Amino acid sequence: MAGLDSYYTWIFNCRLDIDMIRQRIVVDLETEPVTLQDAKDWLQMDMPDWDDVITMLIRASREQSEKVSGHAYGVKTFEVTGNQRDEKVYLTEPFIEDVEWEDEDGCKSYRYKAGFVTLPMDLKVAVLQRVATGFAYRQNGVSEAVSMAVNQSIHIESKYSYLAV
Repeated sequence: MAGLDSYYTWIFNCRLDIDMIRQRIVVDLETEPVTLQDAKDWLQMDMPDWDDVITMLIRASREQSEKVSGHAYGVKTFEVTGNQRDEKVYLTEPFIEDVEWEDEDGCKSYRYKAGFVTLPMDLKVAVLQRVATGFAYRQNGVSEAVSMAVNQSIHIESKYSYLAV
């Protein structure tokens, strides 16, 4: 049991370090990894009447899915500040490269690029499921069917999360 206690203490201390770190997006995606046509094909819709709503749902669904998985679904540049560790911490995956940026803090403040160049198909499906659920229940999103559909997306996304248990 002593080993387990020290493990949980280590997790707690790591969590405290990470909680002080602030990350913001400096350069966001140029294009969404799920296109309007992808979503319309998924929804089996060919009329343009709902294009604005679907486009809004694509972005919102992608952002929600990124939060669950801890991954960027396209290449982005992040700025990290407040790092108290002696090494750089990359909060978003997959890591691509450090970005040159002059800052006297060294490991305390830095920039890096991360994100999928090509989104894995299962994550694309998770985003499309969120779009379809959001579209179907856009006026009443508090039903059991909505919870089940979102949970299915979360199940797919959590496979990519380093915090998954």
